[in-house]
Amino acid sequence: MRCRRAGWRDVFCFTLTQTLKSKAFIGSFVIMVILALVASPVMNMIMSGEKENENYTIEKLYVYDETGFFIPEDAGAKLSAEGWSTSVVKSDAARDSEAYEQLSASIDEQESNAVMLFITASEGPVSMFLEYSGNGEMSATEVNAFEAVLYEAFEEARYQAIGVTKEQQEILAAEVVVNIAHADLQGNVELEEDTSISDFEYWFLYALLFIGMMICMMVGSQVANAIIVEKSSKVVEYLLTSVKPLAIIVGKVLAMLCAVMTEIVGLIAVFAVSNKISGQSSGENVLAKLISPEVLSKLNPVNIVLGLLFVALGMIFYATLAGLAGATVSRMEEAGEGLLLFTLSSLVGVYIGIGAASSLLGTGDNAFAIFAMLFPLSSPFLMPGAILIGKAGVGMILGSFALLLVLIALLFLFVARVYEALIVYNGNRIGLKQLFMMSRR
Repeated sequence: MRCRRAGWRDVFCFTLTQTLKSKAFIGSFVIMVILALVASPVMNMIMSGEKENENYTIEKLYVYDETGFFIPEDAGAKLSAEGWSTSVVKSDAARDSEAYEQLSASIDEQESNAVMLFITASEGPVSMFLEYSGNGEMSATEVNAFEAVLYEAFEEARYQAIGVTKEQQEILAAEVVVNIAHADLQGNVELEEDTSISDFEYWFLYALLFIGMMICMMVGSQVANAIIVEKSSKVVEYLLTSVKPLAIIVGKVLAMLCAVMTEIVGLIAVFAVSNKISGQSSGENVLAKLISPEVLSKLNPVNIVLGLLFVALGMIFYATLAGLAGATVSRMEEAGEGLLLFTLSSLVGVYIGIGAASSLLGTGDNAFAIFAMLFPLSSPFLMPGAILIGKAGVGMILGSFALLLVLIALLFLFVARVYEALIVYNGNRIGLKQLFMMSRR
């Protein structure tokens, strides 16, 4: 890669070339590509293994029922539909009786693939206990799945005992959504829409928020370290003879942005191919099983590109902030202390984003969430997820984009002035007040 024009392009080309050629970058990228390739098949195997039923080993179920609701025939049919070949037998062996001791001993010695179910109601609430022998072939995973089916069978039996039909059961189990309406002075009824996000959307936002934080902190620390190394080795003094400070900062930040975005886009493409191949071989799409259909339906190329755009702007903003921190440090030993402002700023942005996500989960659209989507410290973390789940409108996206872009431009100019003033400085670390004084000169 060769650039003939002087200025930030030379710095950009040199930094990007050196970064892409470095062993650390190549090694980390290869490792992440391998993980992305195997992620889909491994998750597919795990999820399909949970539903694998040809290895089910439970052969017999003894049931002691004090409630009288449990129906062995219906439970057996339900178990059979889920893949178990289990005979269901009623038992009179209460857990504190001699018959229980005899049955337990028989299971340990002769029927190790049998289990005992006790349904009691003597202490108030109905309790279900499932016991099995450690000598059998059944696993804890199988027993947990078996217990879940028995619980469903018991619930259906209870509804059936009081004459509740299937349709009525579905109504009772359905989610209750409360809508509030009010009338204006003219008597027109206005319905207040529920704008809160689901639990899955909240955790989706939460995950993307922390991924964005890790990316921004990784890029920022690399930019800061590069600037500190150049200052301590006096290389930057030679650069300034032909390149302006602003060009150095812009070139380095954009180079790191391109390197990281290359990794992100490459990993997304590799995972998409892996997911496609895995889906064709197994007949099931891993993403469709992992991501809620509600969220999956909102994913489209436009939203994905907009989300990546905000990730890129966030990296530029925080990398420039890290460059400012690096400019205030003269030696690598002071890097940790110098990056304190950068670290605190990113943490403030993350916690504001978490608070906004929590408010969207609890109350829906609100002033704090709007503030967090517009505030430049938190918008790079929150906006990608908000766009992907459809919580950011066109006006919000444009407003957040404009604010972040203006702040990045101002920050570039501020950092360039500070960088030029501190380029030969080798004293103690400069404070924030002194930085603003230098930028005014």
